[in-house]
Amino acid sequence: MKQEQGKIWREHIKNFTMEDVIAGYKNPAIFQKELKSLIDSYSRKYKNIIEVGCEIGTTSFILDDSFNKTLLDLNPLAIDLAKKAFRKMNKEADFVVADMFDMPFEDKSFDIVFNAGVVEHFDQLERTRAMKEYSRILRDNGVMIIAFPNHYSIPYCVAYIIRNIFGKWPYPKEYRIYDMREEIEGNNLILEKRVVISRGSILNWLDFFKPLKLFFRIMDKFFKFEGYLTVLIIKKNLNL
Repeated sequence: MKQEQGKIWREHIKNFTMEDVIAGYKNPAIFQKELKSLIDSYSRKYKNIIEVGCEIGTTSFILDDSFNKTLLDLNPLAIDLAKKAFRKMNKEADFVVADMFDMPFEDKSFDIVFNAGVVEHFDQLERTRAMKEYSRILRDNGVMIIAFPNHYSIPYCVAYIIRNIFGKWPYPKEYRIYDMREEIEGNNLILEKRVVISRGSILNWLDFFKPLKLFFRIMDKFFKFEGYLTVLIIKKNLNL
C-alpha cells in the first residue's frame, strides 16, 4: 500500500510549482486556518513541533513563528518545494526526507507531533504502527494532534464516493475513521479530546456538481452537517 500511495503522491506533487506553494501559504484553506488556531493555542507551553507527512507544509508555514518547526515527508520533491518556498518567504524550519514509520529522531524529541490528511490513507494495523512511532518521538508531557477528513459528515462522504466512482479522486484511498480509540489505547496513549472543525468548507467538496451542492446547502439548514476535519488531541498515559 505504501508503494501505491507513494506513486500517487509523487504524481500529485508534480503538478505544483514553487509559485503554487507560496500562493497556498498566502491563501490557506479554511481547515488549515482553523487547525492553525487550534495548534497555536499550545504555543505558550510548547516550542518544538513536527509535521509528519507535511507534503508542501502549508499548515506549518502559517503556524506561530515562536515554534521551532520541523517538516517531514517521504517525498523529496515535496520537501524541496517546501524548503525553497520557506526560504523565499523568509521563514525558518528544519526539513527531513524520511519514512514516518521509522523517523530519524531520538526518543522524546518533540513537544508537539501533528499532521492532517495522513492517517486516513492507512488501515488500522498501519495506523497503530504510526501512532507507536509518533509516540516514541513525543515528549512525556507533549501533545499529539492528528487530523483527518470527517467521513461521518454526509456531504464529504457523498463527494468522496461519487468522485471515486467516476475516477476523479486525486488522492489515495481513505478509510473511514471516527476517533482511532483502539490505535491510541493500544499504544498506551490517551484520547483527550475529539473535535470537528471547518464546518464552513464542508460543501466545497461538492463544487464538481452544483445542483448537488445546492441540494445539500438546503438540507444543511435542517440537519447542520458536521465540518470537514476531525481533530484528535492525544497525550501519553503517564500513569502506567
